[in-house]
Amino acid sequence: MISDGRLAVVDSIGYRIKLVSRDGSVLGTVERPIAPLAVTEAMREAARDRYRAREVPSNVGIFRIERESVDEMRFAEEIPVIANMAVDWEDRIWVERTGADGGEPGPIDIVTPEGGYVGTLPADGVTIPSAFGPDGLMAYLEADEVGIPIVRVIRLVSLQPEGT
Repeated sequence: MISDGRLAVVDSIGYRIKLVSRDGSVLGTVERPIAPLAVTEAMREAARDRYRAREVPSNVGIFRIERESVDEMRFAEEIPVIANMAVDWEDRIWVERTGADGGEPGPIDIVTPEGGYVGTLPADGVTIPSAFGPDGLMAYLEADEVGIPIVRVIRLVSLQPEGT
């Protein structure tokens, strides 16, 4: 939600974000000309492999049935461009795109509600946090080496590369 009450809503499998008022009217759209990925057989097989690799207790019968039918999994024809989205305290919209292979995180575009382009963060850099805070604080929910949940908080100093 943007500070003035508008909602940023992903509208399609393409790169289109509608800005919707509290009464449901569309007040604006942020778009980029990026087409969705076509699902390939390699992507389907990778998804099946990830599913098979998940650890499931052997005594849970319903999961055993699902595993036996993994080859019958159905897939969409296209992968949406936008994988995740959030709005920070400065009303910037963080838009994570789907990775090139359809399974990994992609780059994060940062745009303004007016459609201004702030920049793009690489896929192997900062990720969209679990929560944004004031003054550039970002919180990440993680697990430590033994699986105990922790909250890691960092401060985003700048979105600009050093030296610019």
